[in-house]
Amino acid sequence: MEADSNQAFFLAGFDQRMNEQQLNELYREYKKRVYGLALSYVKDTYLAEDLSHEILVKCYLTRKQFNGNCSFSSWLYRMARNHCIDFLRKACRHRDLLYGDIELLDHTEVCTPEFEALTRCEKEELQNKLRQLPSKYEEVITLYYLKERSLKEMEEQLNVKLSTIKTRLFRAKRMLREMY
Repeated sequence: MEADSNQAFFLAGFDQRMNEQQLNELYREYKKRVYGLALSYVKDTYLAEDLSHEILVKCYLTRKQFNGNCSFSSWLYRMARNHCIDFLRKACRHRDLLYGDIELLDHTEVCTPEFEALTRCEKEELQNKLRQLPSKYEEVITLYYLKERSLKEMEEQLNVKLSTIKTRLFRAKRMLREMY
Protein backbone atom coordinates (compact mmCIF):
# COMPACT_ATOMS: atom_id res chain seq x y z
CA MET A 1 0.00 0.00 0.00
CA GLU A 2 1.17 3.50 -0.65
CA ALA A 3 1.42 6.18 2.02
CA ASP A 4 -1.33 8.40 0.54
CA SER A 5 -3.84 5.58 0.25
CA ASN A 6 -2.93 4.48 3.78
CA GLN A 7 -3.51 7.97 5.08
CA ALA A 8 -6.95 8.18 3.46
CA PHE A 9 -7.86 4.65 4.59
CA PHE A 10 -6.95 5.31 8.21
CA LEU A 11 -8.49 8.75 8.41
CA ALA A 12 -11.73 7.46 6.94
CA GLY A 13 -12.07 4.13 8.67
CA PHE A 14 -9.74 3.80 11.62
CA ASP A 15 -12.31 4.81 14.23
CA GLN A 16 -14.93 2.52 12.73
CA ARG A 17 -14.95 -1.22 13.09
CA MET A 18 -12.18 -2.83 11.09
CA ASN A 19 -12.42 -6.38 9.86
CA GLU A 20 -9.76 -8.95 10.67
CA GLN A 21 -8.07 -8.66 7.28
CA GLN A 22 -7.68 -4.88 7.65
CA LEU A 23 -6.27 -5.33 11.16
CA ASN A 24 -3.76 -7.90 9.93
CA GLU A 25 -2.77 -5.58 7.09
CA LEU A 26 -2.28 -2.74 9.55
CA TYR A 27 -0.22 -4.98 11.83
CA ARG A 28 2.02 -6.23 9.00
CA GLU A 29 2.55 -2.76 7.61
CA TYR A 30 3.63 -1.07 10.83
CA LYS A 31 5.20 -4.04 12.66
CA LYS A 32 8.71 -3.48 11.25
CA ARG A 33 8.67 0.26 11.87
CA VAL A 34 7.49 -0.10 15.44
CA TYR A 35 9.94 -2.96 16.03
CA GLY A 36 12.81 -0.81 14.73
CA LEU A 37 11.87 2.04 17.02
CA ALA A 38 11.54 -0.27 20.04
CA LEU A 39 14.87 -1.90 19.21
CA SER A 40 16.55 1.50 19.10
CA TYR A 41 15.40 2.10 22.67
CA VAL A 42 15.88 -1.28 24.37
CA LYS A 43 18.75 -2.80 22.30
CA ASP A 44 17.34 -6.31 22.76
CA THR A 45 15.63 -8.14 19.89
CA TYR A 46 13.27 -10.26 21.98
CA LEU A 47 12.29 -7.37 24.20
CA ALA A 48 11.77 -5.17 21.15
CA GLU A 49 9.45 -7.81 19.65
CA ASP A 50 7.40 -7.89 22.84
CA LEU A 51 7.27 -4.12 23.05
CA SER A 52 6.27 -3.71 19.41
CA HIS A 53 3.43 -6.17 19.87
CA GLU A 54 2.30 -4.36 23.04
CA ILE A 55 2.43 -1.04 21.20
CA LEU A 56 0.35 -2.27 18.28
CA VAL A 57 -2.22 -3.80 20.61
CA LYS A 58 -2.29 -0.58 22.62
CA CYS A 59 -2.74 1.35 19.38
CA TYR A 60 -5.72 -0.80 18.47
CA LEU A 61 -7.28 -0.48 21.93
CA THR A 62 -6.89 3.31 21.98
CA ARG A 63 -7.81 3.85 18.33
CA LYS A 64 -10.71 6.11 19.26
CA GLN A 65 -8.18 8.68 20.47
CA PHE A 66 -6.91 9.08 16.91
CA ASN A 67 -8.69 12.20 15.69
CA GLY A 68 -6.98 12.74 12.34
CA ASN A 69 -5.16 15.96 13.27
CA CYS A 70 -1.89 14.32 12.29
CA SER A 71 -0.92 11.42 10.09
CA PHE A 72 -1.58 7.95 11.42
CA SER A 73 2.11 7.08 11.32
CA SER A 74 2.95 10.17 13.41
CA TRP A 75 0.34 9.20 15.97
CA LEU A 76 1.59 5.61 16.06
CA TYR A 77 5.23 6.74 16.29
CA ARG A 78 4.38 9.01 19.24
CA MET A 79 2.56 6.19 21.03
CA ALA A 80 5.45 3.81 20.38
CA ARG A 81 8.05 6.31 21.56
CA ASN A 82 6.12 7.08 24.77
CA HIS A 83 5.57 3.38 25.45
CA CYS A 84 9.29 2.66 25.10
CA ILE A 85 10.23 5.57 27.35
CA ASP A 86 7.71 4.44 29.97
CA PHE A 87 9.10 0.91 29.78
CA LEU A 88 12.67 2.15 30.29
CA ARG A 89 11.63 4.32 33.23
CA LYS A 90 10.00 1.36 34.94
CA ALA A 91 12.95 -0.92 34.17
CA CYS A 92 15.39 1.66 35.48
CA ARG A 93 13.65 1.73 38.84
CA HIS A 94 14.10 -2.02 39.24
CA ARG A 95 17.74 -2.16 38.26
CA ASP A 96 20.89 -1.12 40.11
CA LEU A 97 23.82 -0.32 37.88
CA LEU A 98 26.48 -1.21 40.39
CA TYR A 99 25.40 -4.17 42.43
CA GLY A 100 27.89 -4.73 45.18
CA ASP A 101 31.58 -5.37 44.88
CA ILE A 102 33.07 -6.04 41.46
CA GLU A 103 35.00 -8.92 42.98
CA LEU A 104 31.72 -10.66 43.81
CA LEU A 105 31.43 -11.57 40.13
CA ASP A 106 33.30 -14.74 41.06
CA HIS A 107 30.82 -17.59 40.50
CA THR A 108 32.62 -20.75 41.53
CA GLU A 109 29.90 -23.06 40.18
CA VAL A 110 30.49 -21.73 36.64
CA CYS A 111 34.26 -21.79 36.27
CA THR A 112 34.84 -22.26 32.57
CA PRO A 113 37.69 -20.52 30.77
CA GLU A 114 35.15 -18.59 28.69
CA PHE A 115 33.36 -17.37 31.80
CA GLU A 116 36.63 -16.32 33.43
CA ALA A 117 37.67 -14.42 30.30
CA LEU A 118 34.31 -12.63 30.09
CA THR A 119 34.40 -11.79 33.79
CA ARG A 120 37.92 -10.41 33.47
CA CYS A 121 36.86 -8.32 30.45
CA GLU A 122 33.79 -6.98 32.27
CA LYS A 123 35.90 -6.01 35.29
CA GLU A 124 38.47 -4.29 33.08
CA GLU A 125 35.76 -2.46 31.18
CA LEU A 126 34.16 -1.21 34.39
CA GLN A 127 37.54 -0.12 35.76
CA ASN A 128 38.25 1.75 32.51
CA LYS A 129 34.87 3.46 32.72
CA LEU A 130 35.57 4.41 36.34
CA ARG A 131 38.89 5.97 35.29
CA GLN A 132 37.06 8.11 32.73
CA LEU A 133 34.93 9.69 35.46
CA PRO A 134 36.03 12.94 37.08
CA SER A 135 38.08 12.13 40.18
CA LYS A 136 35.46 13.26 42.71
CA TYR A 137 32.94 10.82 41.19
CA GLU A 138 35.42 7.97 40.82
CA GLU A 139 36.38 8.41 44.47
CA VAL A 140 32.83 8.08 45.86
CA ILE A 141 32.03 5.08 43.64
CA THR A 142 35.25 3.34 44.71
CA LEU A 143 34.70 4.01 48.39
CA TYR A 144 31.03 3.09 48.43
CA TYR A 145 30.92 0.07 46.13
CA LEU A 146 34.43 -1.38 46.10
CA LYS A 147 35.65 -0.59 49.60
CA GLU A 148 32.12 -0.89 51.06
CA ARG A 149 32.31 2.25 53.14
CA SER A 150 29.13 3.64 54.63
CA LEU A 151 27.97 7.12 53.71
CA LYS A 152 28.84 8.28 57.23
CA GLU A 153 32.38 6.90 56.95
CA MET A 154 32.77 8.57 53.57
CA GLU A 155 31.58 11.87 55.04
CA GLU A 156 34.27 11.72 57.71
CA GLN A 157 37.00 10.52 55.37
CA LEU A 158 36.34 13.04 52.59
CA ASN A 159 35.35 15.98 54.80
CA VAL A 160 32.31 16.57 52.62
CA LYS A 161 28.65 16.92 53.56
CA LEU A 162 26.47 13.81 53.36
CA SER A 163 24.16 15.44 50.79
CA THR A 164 27.18 16.16 48.57
CA ILE A 165 28.26 12.52 48.73
CA LYS A 166 24.77 11.33 47.81
CA THR A 167 24.67 13.77 44.89
CA ARG A 168 28.07 12.65 43.65
CA LEU A 169 27.05 8.98 43.88
CA PHE A 170 23.88 9.69 41.92
CA ARG A 171 25.73 11.63 39.23
CA ALA A 172 28.51 9.06 38.98
CA LYS A 173 26.03 6.23 38.48
CA ARG A 174 24.22 8.26 35.85
CA MET A 175 27.49 8.94 34.02
CA LEU A 176 28.39 5.25 34.09
CA ARG A 177 24.93 4.32 32.83
CA GLU A 178 25.38 6.73 29.91
CA MET A 179 28.78 5.21 29.11
CA TYR A 180 27.25 1.73 28.71
